[in-house]
Amino acid sequence: MKTGMATAVFAAVLATTSAAADLPRYRLEPGMVLTYKGLSRSNYGAMIMTSETQTTVWVVGRNPDGSARVVVRQGRRNASAKEGVELKGMDKQPMEFSLARLDLFPDGRIAPDSEVGSGISPQTIFPQLPADEAEAKAGWTVREPNDPDERRCDQFQTEPGGWSFRTQSAGPENAIYESLSSSTVHFDAARGIVKRTETDHSQNYGFQTKGTATRELVSLETLEPEKLAAFANAADAYFAGEKAYVEARRGRERDPAKLESVLAEAKSALEKVRDATTEPTFRERLDARLKAHDSLVKYSVDGAKRLAEVIGKPAPDWKAVGLDGKEHALADYRGKVVVLDFWYRGCGWCIKAMPQMNAVAEHFAGQPVALLGMNTDPVEADAKLVADVMSLKYGTIRIDKDLPGKYGVHGFPTLIVIGPDGQVRDVHVGYSKNLQQTLTKSIEALLPH
Repeated sequence: MKTGMATAVFAAVLATTSAAADLPRYRLEPGMVLTYKGLSRSNYGAMIMTSETQTTVWVVGRNPDGSARVVVRQGRRNASAKEGVELKGMDKQPMEFSLARLDLFPDGRIAPDSEVGSGISPQTIFPQLPADEAEAKAGWTVREPNDPDERRCDQFQTEPGGWSFRTQSAGPENAIYESLSSSTVHFDAARGIVKRTETDHSQNYGFQTKGTATRELVSLETLEPEKLAAFANAADAYFAGEKAYVEARRGRERDPAKLESVLAEAKSALEKVRDATTEPTFRERLDARLKAHDSLVKYSVDGAKRLAEVIGKPAPDWKAVGLDGKEHALADYRGKVVVLDFWYRGCGWCIKAMPQMNAVAEHFAGQPVALLGMNTDPVEADAKLVADVMSLKYGTIRIDKDLPGKYGVHGFPTLIVIGPDGQVRDVHVGYSKNLQQTLTKSIEALLPH
């Protein structure tokens, strides 16, 4: 679009807002309840996968900084069938829901301390809007801290009742997974909310798929003040209990027996929250959490037992060739703090952790610290692609499939921290937004002071 036309489009957009000097913004008022339903269809070779989604948003308050306190519940159910075969019984499957609470600014920014766990993607309902008039005219890019993903948004286009804009994934994961996702977002100018989103997506690495999805606003209601207050109070109790439970489950307790006791106490505390909760939205989620508790305990305790066999013991020795073509051995790094980062190309959480790993490598540059990526991909080209796309600032070692098991690794990413004496001193399992900080502390505790 030419510059003159872009200026005209933006002027028309401003004319549709309630205040001509304002940029398009979300206008969320306490008591609003928005419900969206979505449907996606994807081809996986000869199979068709269909997914139904449902998202409900409760606006429970407003903060002094102008952000809205929002509770989001997102659910999904899937069904598949061979191409050409009628899909049946999807409506009989239960919808699996997750809950989040976040503080959302009018431009779609989410406060960093928001409680957004796995299974929740608030950006599907509240994509980030331009920061200023220049971005609205030229387009803008959305990036999350410590996340390699980004989305590029085109300038606004006017349409009946509001405007639309296109967004497209543009992060390094697109190259790594040979994937693409683009959406058209339709914005209701009068109400200040997204009314419909249409998405095209594809991936050629791993699960080869191509498909489309739609998500549409189906209802907008308002809670009476008394019901809103009751819902907000129930939300406070739920998220306090959920946070304590998750912290207990993901805590740093390494002793299997003590961990089992900690988790039993966490379950008891969560049961008290459940028994005091009458709001169905939170009661149902608490029931689901408690139902899954025993299997989570077994998984956590088994993991602690595996780590107990490694921590405080000499690190298993190894020799392997790096992407630099040289042979490396653990013995070469004796006297340094060594961090082994076990990863492979198909591990999305491994990729998401790499910007933080790069930051750790830069922080300890010139110090007796060696950060090594331990890649398990059978094809070297896969490892090289990731290392190049992510601009890894630490070496990548090509290892055999048996080495992770010798270190008790059963999930990726896993970071093994080895002291200068050659003994395993700490282990970090999985992705965390605070991985850089926690790993830095582990390393600093082992350096001479």
